[in-house]
Amino acid sequence: MPISNGKRFAGDDETFVRLIQVAGEDAEIKKQILGFLSLDNFNRKSALNTFIHEMRLKGAPREFVSAIACFLDDGVAERALAILTKDREKGSG
Repeated sequence: MPISNGKRFAGDDETFVRLIQVAGEDAEIKKQILGFLSLDNFNRKSALNTFIHEMRLKGAPREFVSAIACFLDDGVAERALAILTKDREKGSG
């Protein structure tokens, strides 16, 4: 089932899907994303907005910023956390 972010389905966004794949393959990226996703909704959105602002100032690719911005949606964040946590549980068992 695609992940809805209110405007489009994040599951259809290749950059978002790739970000989740990379997080599953790269422990440091996964750790950083899980850090955001593990926060309560208010703090997650605050931290992400700061991170997004910094990335824009540094000239990060628009696709990357857009993929990260998907995590501002509570449903997307919850689903992504479930996916990445499930991957972590598989690796430890």
